[in-house]
Amino acid sequence: MKYEKENTEGIIIVRVQESQITMSEAPDVKTALLGLMVEEGDCILLNLRSVQKMDSTGMGALLFGIRQAEQHDKELCVCELNDKVRFLIRIARLEEVIDVFESEKEALAELKDEEGDA
Repeated sequence: MKYEKENTEGIIIVRVQESQITMSEAPDVKTALLGLMVEEGDCILLNLRSVQKMDSTGMGALLFGIRQAEQHDKELCVCELNDKVRFLIRIARLEEVIDVFESEKEALAELKDEEGDA
């Protein structure tokens, strides 16, 4: 998976540079998410602005990331979803287990605020 990464105040921002997360990309997404779990930071924020298409295997990779984050005592969040990906997350009921933010800026503000409350 192609991505840009930035660590800011314990939040690992991952700006995914793929146009789709489907059967072809899902194994690389899982590998990348697994690698991110050992990095410094309590939260991984996936910015999916570039992702225009996701299928069930892409959703499976996202679920894998959620489970790995829980096992590594981290939080996994997503932001900047297009309408198609947001709809898929909604019908899969993933909004119940993962925070979804409109923008990276909103996510960072809220996540940093949570860190301050902890």
